Amino acid sequence: MKTLSLRLLEHANALAQEIDAKAVVIYADALEGESDLREALSTVKFPTILFSRVREAPAPSQTGGPTWIRVEGVHTTRTGQARLALLICAARGVLRRGDRVVCLTGPDGSNRIDTAMVLDLGTESELFPSLGDLDLGGDFSAEVFERVLWIASRIAAEGREGRPIGTIFVLGDALEVLAQTRQLVLNPLQGHPESGRNVLSLELEETIKEFATIDGAFIVRGDGVVLAAGVQLQAKPSKLLDLPAGLGTRHAAAAAITGSTSSVAFAISQSTRTVTVFKSGRILTQIQHSEGHREASAP
Repeated sequence: MKTLSLRLLEHANALAQEIDAKAVVIYADALEGESDLREALSTVKFPTILFSRVREAPAPSQTGGPTWIRVEGVHTTRTGQARLALLICAARGVLRRGDRVVCLTGPDGSNRIDTAMVLDLGTESELFPSLGDLDLGGDFSAEVFERVLWIASRIAAEGREGRPIGTIFVLGDALEVLAQTRQLVLNPLQGHPESGRNVLSLELEETIKEFATIDGAFIVRGDGVVLAAGVQLQAKPSKLLDLPAGLGTRHAAAAAITGSTSSVAFAISQSTRTVTVFKSGRILTQIQHSEGHREASAP
């Protein structure tokens, strides 16, 4: 392992203890080979969370070990990778509002960890503008949340047949959400068995990408069943929305529906290929696709 990586790992271990961190979070794909990963884990004698785009998590050890988070294979900036990993940790309950972590990252496959960040979940507005006073809780499982986030990220990154796509996924509190929608086109999913329209089914992904070209939103029940596609969200905001400049009607609709229900919404921007996650009428976080963006310009 390179000297810089080893020194950063040693400093992260000492710093985590000094500041009473919850965990040290390491981007495993910055390390080459299992031997370097084992050396990293032996250096950091502190609760550890590993996140990866390409590595498969090992079988759980009876003696414990690090927590593995799979951040599916969409390329984002380094900050974006940390956002995804920490958001999934929050969804799983591994990390909670107020937790502090030391996060170590580096370029994919470089065998070099060269960046260290101390992040406070709840006060780190750059990563999570609203996590400080919001909970991710809802009638959906962490597995379904991760799957919808993954599908939204893939659509943002890849579009459909090379063309960028903008759409919305609304997850959870489905009955209340449906009561505030209008079907723009005949529901293309109506009449299909629930087993064939669950986001946890890998076979559904291409179908969703195809239907994402239709105007309107997807409504996803908490157990992962897609109830409708091509619907107009008609929720009226309960208070004036404070959206950043550049976000239009799609994002306003996503914010409004989460403000009037217990759902989470994932709005995909066709122009910027950014996934904006809304909860309780506010932006939870944004995941930016890295193509065409320099890491130094990450928000």
